[in-house]
Amino acid sequence: MRTLWRNACVALLTLLLTSTSMASARGDTEQRVLFVGNSLTYVNSLPVIFELTAQAQSGSPRYRADMYVRGGARLSELAQEPKLNALLDSGVYQIVVLQERGGDVLCLREASGTEEDARERCNHMTAAHLTLARQAREHGARVLYMGTYQSVSRFSQMLVSAEAELGHKMGAPALEISETLRSLQQQHADFPWLYVDNSHPGIATTALMALRAYQALHPDEPLKPYALCTGIELYTNHLGDRTFVTHDDLKAKAGPRRCLLSEAQTGAIIDALSTPAD
Repeated sequence: MRTLWRNACVALLTLLLTSTSMASARGDTEQRVLFVGNSLTYVNSLPVIFELTAQAQSGSPRYRADMYVRGGARLSELAQEPKLNALLDSGVYQIVVLQERGGDVLCLREASGTEEDARERCNHMTAAHLTLARQAREHGARVLYMGTYQSVSRFSQMLVSAEAELGHKMGAPALEISETLRSLQQQHADFPWLYVDNSHPGIATTALMALRAYQALHPDEPLKPYALCTGIELYTNHLGDRTFVTHDDLKAKAGPRRCLLSEAQTGAIIDALSTPAD
């Protein structure tokens, strides 16, 4: 029954996504992107900010991004869900961006051989990462592994190292966020790095993630500063318990256009991304 359900999901979602893509009438230059993650992904609508960032750069190819997310979810939990498996199996997406819960990957550095439960959980997490990346690639997608962040220097460095190791195992570029974010917070403390809860990403951090993704897809193209302006209501939880949120859903609620970051602010982020790491 599970196989029948999964096959039915694949057929239905492929039909839906294909028809949506045709309706957009954007031509062969459009690239479909699926962001998979949790509240780090959906607070401030990373897919929307990624699209706006791409439009501010070369403009070609165009990107159309959806997301599959749940607050507090581990990738190992999402990997068990037939709907996500159907999306990955559909072959609709050219790019899949995976993002784990903040700090969970630290288990690669902290779980010792004597802590059997912790080691088992960490192995389960690693296996899920590898499975999702392999599944996406088998259906024609390029995989990116989006980093998370820690505020304490020691843990931030450990996190970046662990994410790089896991990205290598996945065969996916690990998009470093934490150490760049800590450096930028020291240089530009007045930027909106964190959300009002002082934990989730603020719009500047979401822009940092979006720029990292665009940079990975266009490594030979210099990033250009831009004013990040939109009338779209950025998603936090106004779509309720939905896990699969499409491009059209994300852009449905709009109001007066406002600027979230200035050209100087995105320029400062780009400068940090353009500086080789020590």
